[in-house]
Amino acid sequence: MIHRKKSRRRDSRSGAAVVEFAVCLPVIMLIVLGSIEAASMLFLKQTLVQASYEGAKVAIRDGSQAEVESIIRAVGAGRNIQDLTIAFDPPLVADAFPGDVITVRVSAPGDSNSFIPFGPFKNKTVVASAAMVKE
Repeated sequence: MIHRKKSRRRDSRSGAAVVEFAVCLPVIMLIVLGSIEAASMLFLKQTLVQASYEGAKVAIRDGSQAEVESIIRAVGAGRNIQDLTIAFDPPLVADAFPGDVITVRVSAPGDSNSFIPFGPFKNKTVVASAAMVKE
């Protein structure tokens, strides 16, 4: 008799464990996927900061517009960034005089650079810029 009671108690506890697992698994998966997505967007932001900085460095040393864009796209391609958009202020780097501030703005959509396509960064654009004085 005693042996049967222990068996029933063990069965009910394993059933409770299965229910707890079934309830907690979606929450755990949501936390894991959210963490991966947040890390992915931080990586994207840091890449755009690096690309804009590298582009501004080339732009202030009499680099051509094509050369600046090439450097920025190389940084983006090295880190698998999709759909980079580049903007300059002034619009033509060659028109800037020594002492002028050149701003390089790089952006990328969160959709095409996201780990999960339906995440919180859908229809969002991540932007970074760097400003330096032309030499």
